[in-house]
Amino acid sequence: MPNDKWNDEEIENLLRDFPKIQDKRPKAEVYKKLSHKEQTPRQPKRWLPLLVAIVAFLSISVLVASLLQQNGTDSSSSETESRDAESTMATDEAQTEQAEQAQGDNQEPNEAVSLAPEDPQIQRSAVYESELEDAHVLRIGLAYHGYVVPVSFVIPTQLTDMAEPTALELYETFSGQIDESGLGFDDYHPYEGELQQNGSTISHFLPNSQTYDQGSASTSLYLYSLEETFMNQQEIRVLNEAGEAAQLSHMGTVEPLVPGEKGQSFYLLESSAGEAYLAPAYGMSPGNVKDALLALQQSPNDDYRSPVPEGVSYRVEVDGANADLIFEEQLDLETLDKAAAMQMIESMALTAESYGSSLAISNTIQSEWAGFDFSKELELPVSPNRIDWPEK
Repeated sequence: MPNDKWNDEEIENLLRDFPKIQDKRPKAEVYKKLSHKEQTPRQPKRWLPLLVAIVAFLSISVLVASLLQQNGTDSSSSETESRDAESTMATDEAQTEQAEQAQGDNQEPNEAVSLAPEDPQIQRSAVYESELEDAHVLRIGLAYHGYVVPVSFVIPTQLTDMAEPTALELYETFSGQIDESGLGFDDYHPYEGELQQNGSTISHFLPNSQTYDQGSASTSLYLYSLEETFMNQQEIRVLNEAGEAAQLSHMGTVEPLVPGEKGQSFYLLESSAGEAYLAPAYGMSPGNVKDALLALQQSPNDDYRSPVPEGVSYRVEVDGANADLIFEEQLDLETLDKAAAMQMIESMALTAESYGSSLAISNTIQSEWAGFDFSKELELPVSPNRIDWPEK
């Protein structure tokens, strides 16, 4: 507002200039409004504070209950997690303890650890003396396309009525039950005629109608089969019905056979069922163990296959009846197909065994592999091509 000073005259003049206020309403109307009674003020609601208090109390009760339940759940969850953690730690510690204990049990102090872990899929296919508890072995020379394959049926002792059955007793009891064609071989057994055993000598009495003399190949097959079937006997005699040495048209008088007199190289031969067996190469094997082991690196014909994988080479050193096979380059057996590596080692072992020689294998990365200990002479098989006789 301006600070000018107003005098009375100026104020009067200003008031005169204001418009006159006139009320044109009728007097009755004005009087009516003035005489209208004022409304009585409403009384306050006395129950409202009580209601507010009750609602507040209920809200607090629900809130407290919720908090208590949440604390209980959290506590229970915490305890459960704690117990689970303790259980997991205890299990881990127990497993670690067991693993360390097993490792300690299997490892002698200061013993060199083998680089090849035990592999349950690596199976030895030959028969070993250490595996023959409560079992007998029926070794039988099966025929396939003019070749002889020795197969070893491992028969549990409970399947025989004899405590110590002879080779002939095992043959006569079980040979007729073998499904030769099912295994991929020719039907060849049992032999025609009569077999007898006297001590460690087997005599085969050929009937006049025998079919083993139809050619030189059939005659050789028959004689090699006899030798493989009765390999653990000292002598085999082939006789006619009169008990005299038999006369075969392609070879004349049959002289007594001495099983295992000559060593054989063992090669791979595949049956019609597609199964590869280790078989001796009759008529194609060298005269000594060194040459026989070296010969395994090459196939002698189109039917036999070398058991030595391509790219593997070795030399052989012989000291009397001990043969040492040394790989030219250090061999990692784990880089080879497991079945092929097993066939190679067992063909070498069977070859050495047939010549009456021990065998040591050197220059392998693994000191032990699939049951073989290369730090010493190998355990040699007693018979090839194992087949477990089914238990009834």
